[in-house]
This record gives sequence, C-alpha cells and structure tokens, in this order.
Amino acid sequence: MNNVLTGRFAPFFLLGFTLLMLLPGTGTLPLLDRDEPRFATASREMAERSDWIIPTFNGHDRFDKPALSYWLMRCGYAIFGQNEFGARFPNVLCAAGLVLIVWWLGRQWFGAHTGWLAAIGLATCIQLFIHGRLALADMPMVLAITVIQLSLAALLFPANRVWRPSVTPSTADGIAADHHDARGWWWALWVSVAVGFLAKGPITLAVPLVSLLLLRFAFWREPLPWHRLAAGRGSLLALALIAVWGIPALIVTDGRFFAVGIGEHVVKRGYEKFNGRSYNPFFYLTTAPLSLFPWIVFAPLAWFALKTRDIRHRWLASWLTAPYLIFTLYATQLPHYVLPAFPAFFLLLGEGLNLPRPAWRRGGLIALTVFAVVVIIGLVVLQFRPLPDYASMLRPAFSGLLIVVLGLLGIAGGTVAGGAKWLRAGLIGGGLGVAFGASLLATGLRSASLSISLPSRWTDAPNEARFIGAGFTEPSLVFYSHRLWLNELTPAELAEEIAKPGPLVLVTVDRQIDPIHLFTGLDRWRVQTAPPAAVTLPGWTRQTLAGFNPGRTRWQELSVWRRD
Repeated sequence: MNNVLTGRFAPFFLLGFTLLMLLPGTGTLPLLDRDEPRFATASREMAERSDWIIPTFNGHDRFDKPALSYWLMRCGYAIFGQNEFGARFPNVLCAAGLVLIVWWLGRQWFGAHTGWLAAIGLATCIQLFIHGRLALADMPMVLAITVIQLSLAALLFPANRVWRPSVTPSTADGIAADHHDARGWWWALWVSVAVGFLAKGPITLAVPLVSLLLLRFAFWREPLPWHRLAAGRGSLLALALIAVWGIPALIVTDGRFFAVGIGEHVVKRGYEKFNGRSYNPFFYLTTAPLSLFPWIVFAPLAWFALKTRDIRHRWLASWLTAPYLIFTLYATQLPHYVLPAFPAFFLLLGEGLNLPRPAWRRGGLIALTVFAVVVIIGLVVLQFRPLPDYASMLRPAFSGLLIVVLGLLGIAGGTVAGGAKWLRAGLIGGGLGVAFGASLLATGLRSASLSISLPSRWTDAPNEARFIGAGFTEPSLVFYSHRLWLNELTPAELAEEIAKPGPLVLVTVDRQIDPIHLFTGLDRWRVQTAPPAAVTLPGWTRQTLAGFNPGRTRWQELSVWRRD
C-alpha cells in the first residue's frame, strides 16, 4: 500500500480516492444553502439565453461573482444535463486537481511521504468534503490561488537559492528554475491570476500579495528576487485575459457589474456585516476545529514543522496566515472563506507528521478514538430515538452524516497509526464508509427537501400563473420549479400582487423548528406570520406540507395557496 501511495501510481490513487470522497451523493443531494441554487440557476438561465457575458437569477441580473464559475457549470450541463450533478461536477474536478497539486508540491519539496500525507489530509477534511462538491465559485478560486502560490515559490526560491542559511543546497533541494522553467512558471502565475479573478474577484490577488508581504517582513525578512516575477508584463497579461469578459460585461451593464460586484459584494462586505451576522475576531479560530476536522487534533505537529529555518516552511506559514488575517479583518465571516489557507496547512501537517514526535501522534490517535466512540454511540441512539412520523424521513440523513464523520475518523486514524494493515483498513474501510454515508445523507435530504416536493403541487398551473413566496423565499425553488418567483415583498407589495387578477400561487410558512429539536423532543416550534386575509376568501384553495428547508436548515410546515 505504501508503494502505491509513494510510487508512480500515487497520482492515480489520489485521484480515485478524492473522487470516492466527493462523487457519491453529489447528483442526489439537493441544492444547499442559498448561494448554490443561485449559481446553478444563473448558469441555466445563461445557457437558455445563449449568453456568455451576464449571469441572471430569477430573471434579474446577478453581479455577485464574475463569469468563470457559470461557464464551468454550463460545461457540466452540456455533458450531464441541467441537474445537480452537472452543476457540481466541474467543482469536483477542481477539488481533485487541488489535491493532486498539493501532493506534487509536497513530494517535490519534502518527499513522497509528506506529499501523500498532505494530499490525503486535504481530501478528507470536512470543509473540502462540503465545498469540494458544491456548485459555488470557491474551488476554482482556491485552485487558482494554489497555482499562484506554487508559481511564486518556483520563481522566487529556485534551487540555486539557499533554502536554509549556512546550508549548501543541492539540486534536489527545491524546484529547479532555470530560464526555461522560469518562463513556464511565469505563465502559470499570471494566467492563474486572471483565472482566479474571473472565478471570485480580488481575493485571488489579495492572498498572494499578503503572503509575500508576510514572508518579506515577518517570516523570512530577507531580500527576494522580485524582478523574476516581471510584474509589469504579467499584470498586462492578466488584465488582457480578464478584459476579454470584463469589458463587454461593463459595456452591457453600463458599469453596474463593477459597481455592484466590487463595490457591494467585495468592498461593502469588508466593513458591513452581511445578512445580519455578528462580527467575532476569533471566528476563524473557533471554527477551525470543525473545518479541519478530523486533522485538527494533529495541528500541533504542523507548528513543530515551522521550527526550522527553511524558506519553504516560512513560505507555507505566510501562505497559511494570509487568508486568516485578511478575513479576520473582514466584517462578513463564513467558515469556508479561509479555504485558500488549507493547502499550506496540510503541507505543514504532512511535514509535522514525519517528525519524531510519538507522544503527539499518540495523543491525536486517542482523540480520534474518543470521537469515534461518541459517533458510534450517536448512531445507535439515533436508530432507536423515537421521532414524529412526519419527520422520520430525516433519520437517514442524520445517520449518513454520522457515518461520514466516522469514515473520516477512520481514514485519519489509519493513515497516522503506521503500518500497512492500519493504512489499508483506514483508507479502504474509511473511504467506503464516507461514500456510503454521503449517499445516505444525500438521499435522506432529497426525500425531505421542500424545494423538490413543492413543484408537484402546481404541475397543472397555467404558464401565465404568477408565483409568490411569502416567508418561503428559497432560491432553490426557482431552480426546481423552472418558474420565476416574486420574493422579498413588503406587506403592501404582497397585497398589491394578490389584488391583481389572474392565476396565482402563494407559498407561506406556518411554523418551523430546528431539526435537532425534533430528535431531542423539545417543543420549540416558531410560528410564522399569518397569511394575508385575502387568501381566505372564496376562489382560493389550500394545501399543506412539511419538510426540510436546506437553505435555512429548518424543518418547516408550509401552505400552498392557489387561485386559478
């Protein structure tokens, strides 16, 4: 098994292993959160209009992100159809490419064992398990930033540069960067800058820039050969590539794409909290145990890897610190924002796991064992815990999630424990467990999803019917219903729309509860706003249903009001 992971078959094994982590359930899992259905729907609307420039959602311009992610999803739709798998498959490939790049860099810099430890760690952390499969802009952006960071290292720290002061380097000490290689890395750097910007905007520039500043003035504090970057020519190349899409987008929208996309969704979110979220300066430290689970228990070993005076380690430290610093100062906070730091963390962790620190390894394995016991107890309790009949469909989803966690624990434990038997059991047994759990989780959520079940309530509605969400305003409903919806209406606007003649479908929320409370038996239902009085008049029909709302992570009871 070790030969497979460290030999010439290593990239093929890692590719297959990463796909095993990410593909099961990807086509069954309903669109999650609120951004994923917006991306998936915008890509579909662009395809329906044969438009490659301006994304729209629900018939309105969507300026949140540049166009690259929509283009990738359109490619997925062309191959697999306009469904969840088609929207997500390009991001799965980006995640797999990210794992392979981390493996390659670890192997080149520190050896084959460090390379596959870093790659397997990245492939099996919770945050990649989640965002490696979602139809969002994050994975193309993280992949581009990783190539940028790799290219910067290749240009600024070639093999003929002293990696560790007072140590004479050998040719194998780093990435050889003769004139031919430097030219290739230069192209990789500036093309990746353009690709990353087209994926998610200025953050692609901010992370490398802050990393370089941290390296120069904090972690390394020695001069660097900046001329090797040829930043003048490189910036012109990146701008030219971005302008191929950017200039037409600005012209068509009279500059609104820049004003909204940069002004509101980048600058304004930097100083103003988004969606009412509170600001916490320790947010990313407190969410790291979950985002980096299960490998967070070995995090001290990554710290020990920084003890050497080696520019490679110092560069990884700068790279790791930059996203945490940037987004700690950013008002809007979400756990996955710091994903660009993960490749650096796992490369340092791979180095740390190779250090002779048996006590720390044993401590981490003990922690993993405790977690595994807790998860197993949770699975047993879950199977016997009585649930209300209407919520029983959530049981498979919760069981699947716990099986995924147990599988990730098994992979981490088998990888670190040492010995071919433990390694084989961890990777094969844990990998299959994750695949089965992900499939069960996806199937359970799909069977409970309101956005998927709701459209069956108006299959006979005429084409001219109007659709209004009052309380239930999930973007996923736009994707699954293939209808345009009026959402976020004020009471006065809602009354005005209802007063208009013609066929109308109105969806309201009667009450909702956190799904965890269904399992604990706590009666914590929250009653929502009563429906407009007009819908109780003759001519209206009402249907009720209950289910899970992935966008709000709430169990909700809805009413569907119709006027034909």
